[in-house]
Amino acid sequence: MIHLLLDCDPGLDDAVALALAMASPDLVVTAVSTVAANAPIGIVTGNAVAVMDRLGCRCPLFQGAAQPLVIAARHSTDIWGGDGRLPLEAPDKPAKRIDRAGFESLSVAADVVCAIGSLTNIAALITAGHRPKRLAIMGGAMGPGNATPSAELNIWADPHAAEIVFASGVPITLVPLDITRTLIVPREMITRLADSTSMPARFCGELLPHAGSNAHPSAIHDAAVIGFLLWPELFTVERGELSVITNGAEEGRTSFTPAADGPHEILTDVVRDGLFRHMLHRLRGED
Repeated sequence: MIHLLLDCDPGLDDAVALALAMASPDLVVTAVSTVAANAPIGIVTGNAVAVMDRLGCRCPLFQGAAQPLVIAARHSTDIWGGDGRLPLEAPDKPAKRIDRAGFESLSVAADVVCAIGSLTNIAALITAGHRPKRLAIMGGAMGPGNATPSAELNIWADPHAAEIVFASGVPITLVPLDITRTLIVPREMITRLADSTSMPARFCGELLPHAGSNAHPSAIHDAAVIGFLLWPELFTVERGELSVITNGAEEGRTSFTPAADGPHEILTDVVRDGLFRHMLHRLRGED
């Protein structure tokens, strides 16, 4: 059983990630925290509340950083337009909120902190002396970025936070854009999700037709982090050391130097069809 804290910026792909985690009996979501990246903090937190309500996720929620550590705020809505809101109604009963001390305590207690937004909250934890046991991060690109030619959105949104996290010594698995950008859910899979009697499957079937609109990505980037925790055998892993450029024309560029004894690991490939097959069965409650 893996206890995880989901640090996110919902986001359609964040919503699919939470649905997959909630559908998996071998994972326990102990808390959700939000950070501004896909959209301003009020919007992503509102999305998180609505997603948690629809999925029956009753864990506590922490509203985290509204601004990066050093630079001015950067959101995907600034690049791709729209407001980043998910097409979900606000629940009648709001999620249980926790303060920073509660967030810090739950972050340290979790087996894995899944960081699928910018790394501002995680850098603040580490700077304050609260080191997660393990980090699974969606972010970075070894090839072309999506926020700039050099940088992936989550790292570009707060490169100084990424610098702190990469240098922290905390064990990190990085799930980069290079493999997640291929994870566009096939139409036939969406149909099978929507037709299911399982609530997580129906929820994903409802949201996935909106992929690629209103600043929501076409690919389910963030769900790949949960997929790796569940089915690591579907991924190719390389060990080494991560670094990031924090200024200049290539600000936000992530680099990886292979090394057998390096402190980090990066996913370099995924069995795409196998991942989709496993996700479909898990969301539909068939395994």
